[in-house]
Amino acid sequence: MIRAIHLLDDFSMGGVTRGMMLHHRPELAELAHSDIVPVSPRSAVAPRFDAELILTHFPPSWSNFAFLFSLRMRNPKARLVHVEHTYTRSFEKHRVPSPCRFHKMLRWTLALFDEVICVSRAQAEWLQAVAAITPSKMHVIYPWSSRPALLDVPVLPRRQADKPLRFAAYGRFATPKNFIALIEAVKRFPAGKVELHLGGSGPDENAMRKAAQEAGHIHFHGLIDDVPAFLAPCDAVIVPSQWEAFGQVAEEARLAGRPILVADVDGLPEQINPFCPAGFAAPMDTADEIETAIRGFMRLPLAEMGQHGRITARTIEAEVIAGWSGVYQRATEMTARNTSFPLRRAA
Repeated sequence: MIRAIHLLDDFSMGGVTRGMMLHHRPELAELAHSDIVPVSPRSAVAPRFDAELILTHFPPSWSNFAFLFSLRMRNPKARLVHVEHTYTRSFEKHRVPSPCRFHKMLRWTLALFDEVICVSRAQAEWLQAVAAITPSKMHVIYPWSSRPALLDVPVLPRRQADKPLRFAAYGRFATPKNFIALIEAVKRFPAGKVELHLGGSGPDENAMRKAAQEAGHIHFHGLIDDVPAFLAPCDAVIVPSQWEAFGQVAEEARLAGRPILVADVDGLPEQINPFCPAGFAAPMDTADEIETAIRGFMRLPLAEMGQHGRITARTIEAEVIAGWSGVYQRATEMTARNTSFPLRRAA
């Protein structure tokens, strides 16, 4: 059995830290003993680890290049794997003032790794193009929600025309989630037509509450500890993000049997499945676009899409476990070839 070290710099990233639970599943625990280690990537010198596999879960940057270079030099016999949770084509569009400099940083930093894991196919295609990564070095593994209780949420009944469509939206209240534009769009609908239930907190909360003033059909629920209970009374989940590498909220909605209305950016459309549609993807950068998307979504067979979403989401867990098994097996094979760094014996 090998030892795997997962390096995180931000434990407030709910989806990322919760996803670490997957590595303690028996199917993966028999391949590798996984530990999560907090690090400060802006340090000039990285630790030396007694491990065959080291995985970074924070985005590379010029400010942490020295740390990553040091990590490679101080752990020459370990297999280094980077898991990219953040950067996407839409992230670059909204947040990167100098694409050439950004692409150079990606090429230099990711060249230090033996393998790069992307969390969606769209992210992988973009990153391979801008960072010139060898295809054999890149793999796609979707994140996993680790909320099995979502499968127990009662199926969505057929919507009654005289009832409002109840949307749920949750996550960090911050610019990338585009919740202020969502609120502005929902305010254009009468209370008996659409409701919006918001869960979470973050730097945009005051601005969001101000935007929702006097809108009785927009409700704030605070931090969501029980996601299944939050989703159960809702009819659909809306994800109007400006960028989103994968969109774990959309995955959780599918597990709960709720149809999804997602922005047509990055990895979000991959969760629709054109052959067994779980929802609808549309441009949603502005309040006008979100309003148009909602009006189109309301005409769709929502109950059927919710059922499709649950059916297709059930297969993700096995695919994710198979993907991570491959990561551990490749590290085991590399270790076995390195006779100066013998494989640990299983306990």
